[in-house]
Amino acid sequence: MLTISGLNQFYGSSHTLRDVSLTVSEGACTVVLGRNGVGKTTLLKCLVGLLPVKTGVIGLAGHDLTHAPSHKRVRAGLGYVPQGRDIFPLLSVEENLRIGAFAGEANGAASARQFSFDDVFHTFPVLKTMRRRIAGNLSGGQQQQLAIGRALLTNPKLLVLDEPTEGIQPSIVKEIEAVIRSLKGSLSILLVEQFFDFAQAVADDYVVLVRGQVVSSGRGDEMEANGVRELISV
Repeated sequence: MLTISGLNQFYGSSHTLRDVSLTVSEGACTVVLGRNGVGKTTLLKCLVGLLPVKTGVIGLAGHDLTHAPSHKRVRAGLGYVPQGRDIFPLLSVEENLRIGAFAGEANGAASARQFSFDDVFHTFPVLKTMRRRIAGNLSGGQQQQLAIGRALLTNPKLLVLDEPTEGIQPSIVKEIEAVIRSLKGSLSILLVEQFFDFAQAVADDYVVLVRGQVVSSGRGDEMEANGVRELISV
């Protein structure tokens, strides 16, 4: 579904991503792990078109998106949940979701799975009960659920999640883990994470970044044996 090959990116003279390559198989979850500041979020911003790349190729379902603008990447099937969630705090829960659904109407024909409001409310029941509430008044965990629900309504082929467990209470983390497990098979997922246990629970494949380089990769069930916990520990 996704192929990133030989990606290089710079902030000024700082070489932040160094020949990064990874794949996400159709219906599978690839997890990108690493300590803070190793380039994980930079990688995702390059993927969704928020940062330019110096060299390399980004391909989604056979289409070259390396230099495409962000809106065309969404149309091609990228659904993005950024670090910090970036919901619209002054809009209601339902209005936030409708923004995702508006994009989904354009993407629907090409997407692997069609998501409706009922699907999102079934996945995150709290959003249905709070649909009229101002989104900025939700808890951090509820805002994360809203951000994921909004991304699902864009009808993505590939769901991109940037540290969805950051600052979230353990009960919501378990719910998000269950949601990711339920989505695998019907769409592909690229997840950036720094917590080993959560990553191991959902990963079909993994990649570890250190100083902008891939230093380890393999199957999710190989993470413990390959010393990934030690590579990402502080």
